[in-house]
Amino acid sequence: MTPAEELVLPWRPAAKKGRGRLGLACLGGLVVTALGADLLASDLPLAVRVDAHTYLLPALTRPPQLRLSNQGTLAQTAEWQLGTPIPFGPNQTFATATGRTDAAPWAPDREHLLGTDELGRDVLARLIHGSRASLSIGFGAVLISLLVGLLLGVLAGWYRGLVDACLSRLTEMAFTFPTFFFFIALAGVLRFTSALPLVIGMGLLRWPDIARLARAETLKLRELDFVLAARVLGASDARILWRHVVPNALPPVLVAATFGVAGAILMECALAFLGIGVPAPTASWGELLFQAQRYLVHPGAWWLAVFPGLAVAGTVLTMNLVGEALQDLQSRS
Repeated sequence: MTPAEELVLPWRPAAKKGRGRLGLACLGGLVVTALGADLLASDLPLAVRVDAHTYLLPALTRPPQLRLSNQGTLAQTAEWQLGTPIPFGPNQTFATATGRTDAAPWAPDREHLLGTDELGRDVLARLIHGSRASLSIGFGAVLISLLVGLLLGVLAGWYRGLVDACLSRLTEMAFTFPTFFFFIALAGVLRFTSALPLVIGMGLLRWPDIARLARAETLKLRELDFVLAARVLGASDARILWRHVVPNALPPVLVAATFGVAGAILMECALAFLGIGVPAPTASWGELLFQAQRYLVHPGAWWLAVFPGLAVAGTVLTMNLVGEALQDLQSRS
């Protein structure tokens, strides 16, 4: 070992631990942002008193009495109001937000910190609400692929023989399935009205990696002493798989699933860039990049592509840091 390696080696565990903490902190911030999007950016305030009536959390409840109001108009008529940090909704346009009628993006300023698009919708508000759609797609798709892959992989590794051969051939077929062509064909047959088809489609197409990993772990676990002891004591296959095999095969599978969340978010952005993503006007990071593509050839409204791109890159980096931390934790245990 060289002197340089001796100097760097003691700091590697601390550096990995620090990256893991940073990844978990960023992931927690993303989840809180997604769950509390309506409390962070909304056209209605957190609380307001108007016409001798107090409304609590109208940003969430959306009372019919305030349906045609926003924080700008309420500031002139309400007795008092407690606004959200970003006083704009994700679909609030020039006419309702600023009174402008021209169709041109606004550059970042004190009112709109990340600028607006050509319809006057606040980019920061759409980024915040877009985190909900993008993270839901990422985690939802990985959850489906985790359930399918874990089930098929464990069954293949436990029963082996004909079951293993059939499930292995099915996994190999799934590996060769053209994902993008599938969604293009699906978009030609179905009209996407929500993100649910994307979540289900990604989940059913991304399970082979998890299935192979679960199968390998099951083949290793089925020969260990505690599993053999359970079989000798007369435990059924279902009990052994549920109580012993699946819990011990899950940690390495979760590491792969963590990296899969980043891959699903990137796929959603790629599909949205092709016009097959979350349907407008629902905000997602992929939809924001799709709307910004007209400004890529003739730059002018650079903020429309830069900030969603940074959000996607930051989230992918965060999930990779979390995955590396889980992988390092597993290797030490």
